[in-house]
Amino acid sequence: MQNRIHWLDNLRGLCMVAILYDHTETYYIGKNAIITDLYVTDALYLFFIISGYFIYKPNGEVCVKHKMKSILRTLIIPYFIFTTAMAIPKAVANGRELDLIGITTNILTGQASWFVAALAVAEILFISTLKIVKGNIKWMLAVCTTTFIASIWLSTVTSYCFWQIDNALMAMLFLLIGYAYHKYEPNIRNDIKWIVVCLLAFVFLKIYVVRADITLTIWHINISNYVVFAANVVIGCLAIFGLFRNLPSCRMLEWIGKHSLVYYFLCGGVPLLVSKLAAHVGFYYNNSHVRVFVAFAIVLIVSTILTWTIYRYIPFVTGRSRSNRQWIVG
Repeated sequence: MQNRIHWLDNLRGLCMVAILYDHTETYYIGKNAIITDLYVTDALYLFFIISGYFIYKPNGEVCVKHKMKSILRTLIIPYFIFTTAMAIPKAVANGRELDLIGITTNILTGQASWFVAALAVAEILFISTLKIVKGNIKWMLAVCTTTFIASIWLSTVTSYCFWQIDNALMAMLFLLIGYAYHKYEPNIRNDIKWIVVCLLAFVFLKIYVVRADITLTIWHINISNYVVFAANVVIGCLAIFGLFRNLPSCRMLEWIGKHSLVYYFLCGGVPLLVSKLAAHVGFYYNNSHVRVFVAFAIVLIVSTILTWTIYRYIPFVTGRSRSNRQWIVG
């Protein structure tokens, strides 16, 4: 069983809360009241970076066969189970006609849950490349930079890619950042002064993003300034990783982080259903952000209850067994 790294579980938990909040705003209000480039983009690339962190093995070379089995068990199989189970309820909640052919096509082509599909493909490509170049970081940087450029090109020619290959190619560079961070972690500054400098730089960068009206959207890929985007990723990673390495653990965030896979599959359906129910009982937005937070609290509670139930009674759908409920990532 792989030991948990508590600060990463806390960070993953915070990222998951951010995604849930974003989806609550989208469904409850019909738009985003808080600019998504201030936090949603960061939550998404941090998820990818954390996955890359776990790919690096300090005690030896990554076993490709074992990793491929892990991707199948903890990402691909859960993808098919959850997207199939939630497809019809989501269609009904949205008031759409049941198009079974369309639903099946979306699932089979990796369109039903873009992030999980992109992560699975990105990890497969990353591990394969890592094996070919024998773990050479310089070669990995060259390959992942090339795939990132390819993702930019793909975003300009099509809005549809089989199994999210465009986002997977982009995510390979994020995986490399996490992989390299773990490999060189003992050499990365982690003192309070350095963390404060990084956090201030990150805040000033976000202010610039808002004032300059820069778009940093990862899905669908819509980035208006790639220099700022690169700075946002690097500074954001250093600042937030450094901060969470020094913060005490929060039990709630840590639990959410440990179970983030199911939360992610629920982050579309639960906010949608809660928003529909709120409208049914007359609990409308009415320009009151307090109501958004109430709706979000309900979303978080319902998602947590469902997640606990799934991990408690049917853990096999997440890649766990009843005898081993520790979901291993990486």
